[in-house]
Amino acid sequence: MSGYLEGNEQPLTRAMTEIQEEVSLSVNQINLLREGEVLRAFDEGTDTVWVIHPFLFETKSSTLQLDWENSEYRWIEQKQLASYETVPKLREAFDRLRYDLQATPEALRGVLHGVRELSGDRIHGANFLGRQALELLSSVAQASDVKDTDALFYHLLLVFLRLRRAQPGMANLWNLTGKLLQLIDRERITVASVDELKTRVKELSQQIGEETAAASENASRNTAQILPQDGVVLTHSYSSTVLRSLELGFKSGRAFQVCATESYPGMEGKQLAKDLIALGIPVRLVADSVVHSIIPRASLVLVGADSVLKDGSLIHKIGTEKIAITAKKNGIPFCSSCETAKFSAQDLLGEPPTIPQDLFDLTPAESVSNYITENGQVEPACVEKLMKNMLKEIYS
Repeated sequence: MSGYLEGNEQPLTRAMTEIQEEVSLSVNQINLLREGEVLRAFDEGTDTVWVIHPFLFETKSSTLQLDWENSEYRWIEQKQLASYETVPKLREAFDRLRYDLQATPEALRGVLHGVRELSGDRIHGANFLGRQALELLSSVAQASDVKDTDALFYHLLLVFLRLRRAQPGMANLWNLTGKLLQLIDRERITVASVDELKTRVKELSQQIGEETAAASENASRNTAQILPQDGVVLTHSYSSTVLRSLELGFKSGRAFQVCATESYPGMEGKQLAKDLIALGIPVRLVADSVVHSIIPRASLVLVGADSVLKDGSLIHKIGTEKIAITAKKNGIPFCSSCETAKFSAQDLLGEPPTIPQDLFDLTPAESVSNYITENGQVEPACVEKLMKNMLKEIYS
């Protein structure tokens, strides 16, 4: 059963009103069991994002009196829900209601400890943490002691929702774990046993990991094609995708030099410089305080990405915004090399990622020349369209 909020109406008030209007059950005939976590659904047909507030009620009355909006009703088992055409995300909303997602199951304590460690990681980049998030979600299958597929999905959903909040500035954690859970959600309807679903969880996680690695490699190969034949490439912070693109470009015979900022406060630029030296690529490590005097002499500014928002703006290491603005003033291309998994589907759904001000900043879309992805170059204005297609594959 569903309805629309009117004005400043409270969701619970509207839910109880809808029950009374549509099936003639009064407040005294129903009992609120649980309020679920809010979820969002993109309706491609109307180009609308729905904000869904799930509530679960029980009633002792098995006989309902329908209003004019409905012609018939039927009581069904939980597993039958997938067989019916419903309003968007009804089954996902029910998943958030049927389980206690605030619990800490004993079997998952080790996995949840790993989620907390990932949440506090301030050393590794988005690609590493994205792979780690996939591994943690996949490890639920081995750790869980449940005996049926629905209970296993509950454990997966519980860990998934906590992973989504672990690194709010990194879109790929949200996207990759959402893609895995979407595939698992489809599989749980057809598999014969919980053991079979556990096996599929491991296989699907490995599949997504391989696809992600291939996307990163292809983004690097496409980025290598835009590197200058000579001149200076300026980069900020540490990006494995950028590092690989510089390696490929240098091996192809391009004779550029790299200027790598120290990238305060984490000083990731020092590690990037060491890795570039190991590859034989000429590099100069520069202090963040003097980078703006170097930009006018650069041929290209190239950075990675932690998240790309729907308007084409970029979340990346603190200091990126000022570098991009200075590059634009001097007519220097500013590009970001990243996989489309870094495009923030959650931002499209109206949940913009939190930006830890001491670690990241937001570079406006007008200061970004292009994103170089596994699919080639993407203009900032085209990001939102790609996100809408991505949402079809992500559990939200």
